[in-house]
Amino acid sequence: MTGNAGVHHVARELSRHGWNVMLTVHNARGADLYAVSQCERIVHPIQVKAHSARPNDVRLGLQPEAIVTPWWVLVADALSRSPTCYLLSLDEIRQHMVRDPGTRSGKPEAQRAFWFDRRFYTPASDRELLDAREAWTRLGVPRTLT
Repeated sequence: MTGNAGVHHVARELSRHGWNVMLTVHNARGADLYAVSQCERIVHPIQVKAHSARPNDVRLGLQPEAIVTPWWVLVADALSRSPTCYLLSLDEIRQHMVRDPGTRSGKPEAQRAFWFDRRFYTPASDRELLDAREAWTRLGVPRTLT
């Protein structure tokens, strides 16, 4: 339910900013939705990660280099009346990811997953990425039919 609320909130916000939005099949691999300009010349695949209340760390898996979706929207408080969204490029996700140090799990390095720290998209956090907060213009201006 939280994931659907987050995806639909992101779709609404993108539509409000002039993008056409196409949702993918629920739990499909890769992008959760596509933002498409009115002229259909610009297409942005977007991965959405939504959390119902306080954000959690986002697991990126054992091989984050296999992630290809170029845009991510992380949604905090997805079930509230006013969710907060952070729009990040895949490069930013990779720049800020960390690997499980293995101090608790005791797993060898090859079995330790990569994570995106929740503090980067927790409102009022000491590490909040303010430039990404509600930064819908990062996708550019959707071209209109002319």
